[in-house]
Amino acid sequence: MSFSNPIRIPLVLPNVDIFTFGESSLFGYDSLNNSLIVCSLIEFNNTNDQLIDRLHLSLLTTSSIRRLILNPDETVLALIAEKTAYLVYLPQTKNSPSKGSRLCPANVIPSLKTNSTSINSILIDFIWLSSIHFVIVCSIPSSSECHLYQIRPFKPGEINHVQTFSVGMPSIGDQKTNGTRHKKIALRKSSDIVKLDVAKRKQGDLKLILLFAMKADGDIYILEINQNQLLNNEIEITSEFGDPIRILPSTHDNYGADHTHSNLICLSCSPFPIIIFTRDKCQIYECVFLNPTIDQYYLFTIDSISLPINENNQIIKLMLIDRLNSNVYYVCDSSSNIYSIEIFWNNNIQDQEKITQSTNVQHIIKSNDFIQQIGLIQTNTKGQWLAFVTKTKNNHEKELILIRPNSLSLAPSSSIFLESLSLNETKKMNKSNSSSEYLDRIRKILIRDQSLPHTTISTASSIENISNSDFEKNLFNFLTIISEQYVEKQEKLHIELENKQRYLYDFQQTQLIANQEISQKFEQVQEKFQILNQQYEQEYARRKDLAAKFDDLLSVIEQHTPVMSDEEILMHQQLERYRVQINSLQKKISLLKQFIIQQQPVNIKKEQVDQSFIETIHIFVQYYRDKIHEMKKELSTIDRNN
Repeated sequence: MSFSNPIRIPLVLPNVDIFTFGESSLFGYDSLNNSLIVCSLIEFNNTNDQLIDRLHLSLLTTSSIRRLILNPDETVLALIAEKTAYLVYLPQTKNSPSKGSRLCPANVIPSLKTNSTSINSILIDFIWLSSIHFVIVCSIPSSSECHLYQIRPFKPGEINHVQTFSVGMPSIGDQKTNGTRHKKIALRKSSDIVKLDVAKRKQGDLKLILLFAMKADGDIYILEINQNQLLNNEIEITSEFGDPIRILPSTHDNYGADHTHSNLICLSCSPFPIIIFTRDKCQIYECVFLNPTIDQYYLFTIDSISLPINENNQIIKLMLIDRLNSNVYYVCDSSSNIYSIEIFWNNNIQDQEKITQSTNVQHIIKSNDFIQQIGLIQTNTKGQWLAFVTKTKNNHEKELILIRPNSLSLAPSSSIFLESLSLNETKKMNKSNSSSEYLDRIRKILIRDQSLPHTTISTASSIENISNSDFEKNLFNFLTIISEQYVEKQEKLHIELENKQRYLYDFQQTQLIANQEISQKFEQVQEKFQILNQQYEQEYARRKDLAAKFDDLLSVIEQHTPVMSDEEILMHQQLERYRVQINSLQKKISLLKQFIIQQQPVNIKKEQVDQSFIETIHIFVQYYRDKIHEMKKELSTIDRNN
């Protein structure tokens, strides 16, 4: 099975962490605002076309919601908490593809009438049997009981408790016979129910709903409910759960096994559904459900699967059936891996000479982010998509990723039951019951003796020994074998033709989608080229304008900047030297005065001073004073010239 490139749609839903998929919508629960988020995907053509509505709930939920479960016709949404189930009645609008923004009524499933307190009761599982019937399993009063409820068709706010079924517990009629109680020896106590699932099958004119219950020890129980009896609102359903279904081969032993965290799923691709349940880690066991007699059921193990990617602490979280091909289902594990699993099985399972093909397990994608929910959606433009919601670990950003299966793998040597449905699933084609009739015919042949008598008609003596009844039996068996071979070939040819038609349809759809994607990419490239061209022209004009302004600024700077000649530069240098010399002379004069003052004795008389020496010094000082005066004049002259 091949898949197209994924389409990624960002979801700006900060307070929404619980999701579920409808036929063409994504539902999410906003815990902060106590409302539902509905994202319609039926008409999307790109990542910005999804329609998002907000449905406010009339009932305030005080407990945290852990799951969302839609009924078959998407009229009621069950919000599953740890101890309670809230039923939300969705508005049905014909003009809008979404559900419409409005207030949604909601109510709580009424508590069971028991003497014990239900404060510590835990809701183990919830499943829809029809659009108005559902079954729940609670830890109180007993985790080995299934409780059937009904929503009143004309009074959506009312919920009636119809009946309670015991699973793996002896009924009152079985406990007593002729006034005495039966005693049964058991090696272990009755375990709790951990998972429910439902499938449908047709037996003659009857349509049966099969309710499966798996317990923590791995035992699987079945309850047959007549669909007409359920929909006609009869007071009490006569059927009940029997003993655990026997699993063959008999070497299968689940004693001491723990299936508390296992999954159970039932495929109703034929009148005899396939049951799939997990054990331990990354192991899936597929069992075909047969009905060889009226009152007894068996599970025949046909394959044991290991997922291709084995990682530490890896468990299976979600499993999903493909609506267009019931032999295909999808698995999501705790490491954010998604696998497609396609089952190949033969109609004649007791044919030992024919080798049964192994199940096709394919790794689709591994997400770096946490996968919250997977589902299958239908669109009007591109058919069915495999969708899943991811959330990043750091900033908690959410993203909706869509992948479309392009084609189904074909196996001419195996018989595949294909469910022919239209893309929008509004007009369902009636499925041919030739496969079921063929299976019934083969089953009847396997039950009776098909061996031919050892007597032959090869000689004349043997003719006298053959009775008319033996001859008729030989002829009848010969015609039966020939007709069965002819029917088998016709059936294989019919299935091969259906597979080729499906392959041709998928190829046309793939080609159409590829052409649309190429045209979209071409338009995106063309738009990007136009944007880049506009940006280039704007940048070119900006730089041209900036260059012109820069030239103007340079001219203004040149006009206002004075230009000095070489003579002026030399004059300034000479003036600087004069200033240095003047400063040096002033320092020398000050030092000379200090020296003169220090050389004069304190008590010397004026008469004893050498007048000639003083005059000499005076002349020396006067000379330099004149020099300094002349230099100052020259400096002032230079300053005036400048």
